[in-house]
Amino acid sequence: MKTMDAATLEKELTVLRQRYDSLEKETGHLRKRYESLKEEHEKLQQYVAGMVQPPRVEYDGGQFIEPGGENDFYTGERKDIVLAVLDDALSSLKKGSRRYDVVASVIAANGGGERQKEREKELKSILRGYVSMDASVRNHLQKFGFFISGSGKHYELTYYGDNRYAYTISKTAGDARAGINAASKIATMVL
Repeated sequence: MKTMDAATLEKELTVLRQRYDSLEKETGHLRKRYESLKEEHEKLQQYVAGMVQPPRVEYDGGQFIEPGGENDFYTGERKDIVLAVLDDALSSLKKGSRRYDVVASVIAANGGGERQKEREKELKSILRGYVSMDASVRNHLQKFGFFISGSGKHYELTYYGDNRYAYTISKTAGDARAGINAASKIATMVL
């Protein structure tokens, strides 16, 4: 059996430590990539699930409201949008009128239109103080439902991958209000 001197053993130990550190670093990158792919997979599952029409509620032999041809991007999205629109319209109706009472009743029976308002606040919070697309902003926008692609001096944010709801944002903000202005425009388009 061949014996090695201390210097040779020390060199081999150094090489092994470097290889170990390299593998640890690679493992960290792979874990991050796995988490990113896992989140994207979950979003795509939500997107596909939204393509399946929910069961219809019967109302006097028919439906109360036909769901239309649009699918939910996230569970309950269409309901949230309709309730938010009804909630906005309620203020223009005369209190005590039949229209007011029916609309108020539908809103109350379905939990109101608060989720859309909460999502708008969340979007504004994500983009408040936007300077550039750092990892935190990117992650929050992706969790919100945006696919992000970049070319040149801009990023394109595509809501749940639907090109009808795409917004272009500068890679670097021009002024302090750029993020809030972008959030308002995006909210008008997708919420």
